[in-house]
Amino acid sequence: MKLHKRLGFQIILLSVVALAITVAIVITTSLLMFMNYNDTVLVERSNVGMQVLENTLKEKVDSLKNTFTTWSEQSSFVSAMTFNDLSYFEKTWKDLSSSDGDFCAIANPRGGMMYQSPNYPFTSLDLAGVAKGNVNIHGLIIQDDVLCAIYCGQVSANGVSSGLVVGFRLDSPEWMDQLKKMIDCDTTIFKGNTRYSTTIVDPATNQRVIGTTMASNIENTVLNSKSNYEGKATIVGKPYYVSYSPMYDYQNKVIGSYFAGNNASSANDQFTTVIVITIVIAFVAIIATGLIVLIFTRKKVIAPVNMVTKLAEEMENGKLSTTDVDYRFSDNEIGVFAEKLRHAKSALSGCIADISDIMQKMSQGDFTEEPNVTYPGDFEEIKRSILQIEKELGATLSKMNMSSDEVLSGSNQMAEGSQSLADGTTKQAAAIEQISATIADVSSKVADTARNAAKAGEISRQTAAEVDIQDTSISNMVNAMNEISDTSKEIEKIIKAIEDISFQTNILALNAAVEAARAGDAGKGFAVVADEVRNLANKSAEAAKSTTDLITASIEAVDKGSRIAAETAESMKKVKEKTAETGELIVLIADASAEQTEAIGEITSGIEQISQVVQMNSATAEETAASCEELNGQSRLLKDQVSRFRVNE
Repeated sequence: MKLHKRLGFQIILLSVVALAITVAIVITTSLLMFMNYNDTVLVERSNVGMQVLENTLKEKVDSLKNTFTTWSEQSSFVSAMTFNDLSYFEKTWKDLSSSDGDFCAIANPRGGMMYQSPNYPFTSLDLAGVAKGNVNIHGLIIQDDVLCAIYCGQVSANGVSSGLVVGFRLDSPEWMDQLKKMIDCDTTIFKGNTRYSTTIVDPATNQRVIGTTMASNIENTVLNSKSNYEGKATIVGKPYYVSYSPMYDYQNKVIGSYFAGNNASSANDQFTTVIVITIVIAFVAIIATGLIVLIFTRKKVIAPVNMVTKLAEEMENGKLSTTDVDYRFSDNEIGVFAEKLRHAKSALSGCIADISDIMQKMSQGDFTEEPNVTYPGDFEEIKRSILQIEKELGATLSKMNMSSDEVLSGSNQMAEGSQSLADGTTKQAAAIEQISATIADVSSKVADTARNAAKAGEISRQTAAEVDIQDTSISNMVNAMNEISDTSKEIEKIIKAIEDISFQTNILALNAAVEAARAGDAGKGFAVVADEVRNLANKSAEAAKSTTDLITASIEAVDKGSRIAAETAESMKKVKEKTAETGELIVLIADASAEQTEAIGEITSGIEQISQVVQMNSATAEETAASCEELNGQSRLLKDQVSRFRVNE
């Protein structure tokens, strides 16, 4: 206890001294850094920002001049102006403009607006004067209540004159924000005494502070006296270090003011920085003090405690077989405690090693191993528990071994029976499928036969109808030939009469010729007529004879045709009778085929049901066989696993 008190007193005393030194260093450093802080630094930053703002705006005016010159010197400018090519002006201005505050306007020779950019701000600028060269503005201007920088003038080429205006609006937020990033302070442009464009934002509304007026004393100094102003000002309720400078237009008149300022809160930020640095220094000093205390106490307390802790951690984590820490403990409470831990670790290591060996043998199936070391105190109960476990597990495994033999035998028989059943069912399913396929084929062919028989019946009925029509036609033809034969006989009588007339005419002509010969010269003319009549009678006789021959041949042909027609009619009658018989047979065949198709369909349906049942039985048998095989395999695995264990008989 005395040692502990002495060490504690030394540590506390040293810590108090170190903390006193640290506090003194922190206070001294804070005072020195705070005394070196000077407001003139912020004021100077404001001056620099204001000068940069003013110079940047002058450079912007110069860039407008360059834009004016570049565009007006392009040969295509005059061409586009001549043909009123607005697309050229729009594209060219898009290439020349660099920010959202840039604008332009182009006037024709009469002063009318030819083209203007979307943000062109003026409505009253004298474009006619610009086109005629009477208006030339180079610099800042307030026109139509808009504060901007412009460069305008006449553009002439090839005898054509026009007006060109290029400018930049000073209320462009984008330009002001870029300027703030460049100079790292807030900037403002005043139009008169009114804040026209600024980067200062009111935190209450989150809007730019536009439309406010400068203080009267600043207005008198900057706008009235045309002098710069440096110092402090309150903006939106916050103190600023500010700088003001007068702004002149192109006629050298004061039209507003440049402004640059730094929020006074930045001074607070710097003071905070000082405090942070002070805290860091104090923290470093405390760490240094802690290191001193640590070095002092490490050898006396920390090192031996760490060794004892390591030994205890090894025991806590079950690392009892590791080598003891090689450390020489002092002859004190910590040393005694460390030695006791070493002895406890050694005893525990021996018991755990023996238990581990027994468990290792048991994991390998050997339940005959006995404890080989002395188990002190409560560990004796662990020894009895291990022996009891070996005994109980040995008996259980013996019974499991006998049961696994019986299960294996039964599973073998089930597997063989299930496999046989599965094979038989598979064969039945294949046979049923073959029968089903055969019946389906027969059904298809019977159905085709029924369709063909029905089609043949229809053709037979159509043929019978055609035979009836042909029989009627042949009967009509026979009747017509009979009529022709009768008519030919009548014609033959008429021709016979014509032959008689021809013969009588010939006799008369002969008598006339005799009488004419008797008359002498007076009968010569009559003789000529008699000759012609005789010749006509002869020709009529010859024609009648020829007609008679033809009619005779026609009558013979008609008779022959009548006989053939009669024979054909008789044959058609027999064909009609046979066709009717054939139709009746085809109808009977079609009816029988339909009945066979219906019967085969019922058979096919039954076979399909049987096939489904057989297939289900086959699948069930296969699954049962697979399950039996799996059971057999698991039984063998169980037998193999149980056989590995060694137990006391």
